[in-house]
Amino acid sequence: MVYPAPVDLVTFTVVLATGLLFVFLFSKILRLKPQKLDFANKSKEVMLSAAVFVAVFVSAFGIYDFYDKIWVRATLTADPIYVLRGGIAAVVLLLPILVALKYSKHGLGSIAVTKRNLGKSVALGLSVSLVMVLVIGFLSPHLGGGFVGFSIPMGYQLLSFVIAGFSEEIVFRGYIQTRLTASAGSAFGIFAGALLYSAYNSVLGFFCFSGNLQLAVVFGALRFAPGVVYGYTFSKSQNFISSFILHTVLVWGALLFGLYL
Repeated sequence: MVYPAPVDLVTFTVVLATGLLFVFLFSKILRLKPQKLDFANKSKEVMLSAAVFVAVFVSAFGIYDFYDKIWVRATLTADPIYVLRGGIAAVVLLLPILVALKYSKHGLGSIAVTKRNLGKSVALGLSVSLVMVLVIGFLSPHLGGGFVGFSIPMGYQLLSFVIAGFSEEIVFRGYIQTRLTASAGSAFGIFAGALLYSAYNSVLGFFCFSGNLQLAVVFGALRFAPGVVYGYTFSKSQNFISSFILHTVLVWGALLFGLYL
């Protein structure tokens, strides 16, 4: 089977186009007017962002290598152990954020963990994700998928996506994107953050494809589209809860229709 298949590229395009459109429309309907975060020493924050990304990237490689060589599972069946492994990974990925915040003496507000625009941010994340899942569900038969149904393993999948979505959105939107945006503007923050998110996902691709670097890069690149959509959603609210909800619901919703984002 060729990877990426044409349906992978179509899914990439659908997610990017529909995601940007619906985020724009719903943010206008909700009249979101976020106040972007600013930092006194922007260059220092950018350097810390680079250090955080390197630490997260290396940590991800170490986590997956540990699972691949030591904590081996014959299958990746969604069960309590599957969720536990995801929780351990999330804690490891968040450690660099805690260290960086302590070093720079910033609080949770500096990574957009705030009550500001909370209600509208929740509404934005839910409305965009639900509409996108409906679109994906409608198109899934043409994308090699189809409704797989609800089950206990799907419940464990949802819990694992909540954990992964929380940690990844804190890292890539809450911390990294806010710093890059403060330094070089929203567009740069969104796209650079999405590129780093793609690079991070290439680590998982590396292990999924048994060390094939080329396929790992392609796997990561296909995560660029949702990364841009998450980043754009975050930029419209400046509250991490919006992109966290979208990330969790969209990935799980796509899986319900046999597609992987």
